[in-house]
Amino acid sequence: MGESEELREALLNLEDARNREALQRQTAEALLAGLRVLVFTENPQELFLRLFDVMRKPLDFEAAFVLTEVDDGLFKTQATSDTLFSTTVWKPHSMFRRVIEGEPVAVFDTELVSEWCSQPKLIRDSVKSALHFSIRSSEQKALFICTHSSRGHFSRDHLTLAHRFSILAIQALQKLEAERKLASLEKKLETEAKLAALNQKLIESEKRLARAKKMEALGTLAGGVAHDLNNVLCGIVGYPDLLLMEIPEDSPLRESILAIQKSGEMAASIVQDLLTLARRGVVTTQVTNLNQIIESYLQSQECEILKEFHPDVKIESNFESNLLNISGSPVHLSKSVMNLVLNAAESMTDGGNVFISTNNEYIDRPIRGYDNIKEGDYVVLTVSDTGIGISSLDIEKIFEPFYTKKVMGRSGTGLGMAVVWGTVKDHKGYLDVVSTEGKGSTFSLYFPVTRKEIVRKEDAIRIEEYMGNGETILVVDDIKEQREIASRILKKLRYSVATVSSGEEAVDYMSDNSADLLVLDMIMDPGIDGLDTYREILALHPGQKAIIASGFSETARVKEAQKLGASKYIKKPYTLEKIGLAVKKELERVNGVKA
Repeated sequence: MGESEELREALLNLEDARNREALQRQTAEALLAGLRVLVFTENPQELFLRLFDVMRKPLDFEAAFVLTEVDDGLFKTQATSDTLFSTTVWKPHSMFRRVIEGEPVAVFDTELVSEWCSQPKLIRDSVKSALHFSIRSSEQKALFICTHSSRGHFSRDHLTLAHRFSILAIQALQKLEAERKLASLEKKLETEAKLAALNQKLIESEKRLARAKKMEALGTLAGGVAHDLNNVLCGIVGYPDLLLMEIPEDSPLRESILAIQKSGEMAASIVQDLLTLARRGVVTTQVTNLNQIIESYLQSQECEILKEFHPDVKIESNFESNLLNISGSPVHLSKSVMNLVLNAAESMTDGGNVFISTNNEYIDRPIRGYDNIKEGDYVVLTVSDTGIGISSLDIEKIFEPFYTKKVMGRSGTGLGMAVVWGTVKDHKGYLDVVSTEGKGSTFSLYFPVTRKEIVRKEDAIRIEEYMGNGETILVVDDIKEQREIASRILKKLRYSVATVSSGEEAVDYMSDNSADLLVLDMIMDPGIDGLDTYREILALHPGQKAIIASGFSETARVKEAQKLGASKYIKKPYTLEKIGLAVKKELERVNGVKA
């Protein structure tokens, strides 16, 4: 063989190798594209249409369709890329039976096959060769068929590729079956539902169950990770003690070893919290103040790193100065603050503002939001951003484990918001999310208040300055807990206190009694509110002094009550200093002039 022939043969071999490599790469890309179609296609009607598009080039077909078995052993079209096959009915003969049993078959001339010969003339004229492979599931027999208008078009290579792509088609069929079963179930539930309210409750229960299952998966993962981390941390936490015993007190290494030990203990604390999270429920709690936790995070290394990665993001804060305490896990709470701020910063690729605020809030009536927030006293943490916002579909999934729009491994793992959700639930709190695409998002976390103190601090205003002298006060509030809190505080301040649970009871009480001051809840349900109560009492006791209390901001009815003579307005929840100062100043007011 001459050199030129050897060179020609080598070039042909090289070209053949390149073609095979290109084919393998094309196949791999098509398989990955098929996986993406399976994962992200939500509309069942589009699933096979998108899969046909993915498989068309590597399998080199003109049209494709899926047949599933129906009654009497016949097969009908389930999905097709060409309307020509949309109403076809097929009776299996020997070739179909071989395919159903798992043997891919390439038909080089459809005129020689019984199944094709029984089809209408238009189909016989359009299809001259076909590739068949089984995509049966445990519940249903099904065939995937590719067609071409040329005889002998499909080869052994196509049969090999068909085996690879059959897995995608099987998964697509199973997903389609599951979606149809789910759709059928939903339709049945809607049809059988006698009352819209009951149906809504059922849907909400299913959503809560789905969330609970997702969070259970997160807990299982957290437990496994925490167990492994604990093994690693044993040395980091334990060895510093041994090293400290071996070195002199004035050793320059002591400070570094202590820093390592402290970091290890902090890591161990986080691991313990992960284990607690895996068991669902915060076991170790303490009285803490959310302002201190947020301020500590804003001064932390984690926050500094975030600022370095997002130099165009500005973090602003506004804390309520007299924020009430909550009972919980500082580590969990700090982690939630970090995740919320990080989530906000990463939503602003071109920079923007993150706003962090806290406030005391009393909920007079249940609020329907992402969660249904019950009435009570809360410390509210709000984190807002000016980022890209969240779609209504994503809001439903935002707290699910592993649900993320970020680049996995670089920007996040999809666990951050799930940790926020779990922390809030473990603290018996509630969540609300408000977002507008293109404008930003606001996350509000509601934590129940505790009346316990962290460390007794000296009051900015001495308590002696607003102690009472035995004056009589009538507290009017429809919530038992609010009456008890106000009563205990006022009694501690040396007032004589009576309580009633409605405006009507207050009017009855004042018909036979008197009081130096009324503390009136503005919103009481059922019955008359604070304004109407005050009006009726003024008719019995002209000039009656009163202060108005409410969990909401000042309203028109509050201002109307103030015009009638109720000079002071205090916003719930009550604190000793807040109610003490308001009562003292109102009692000292003389003839409409404030003391």
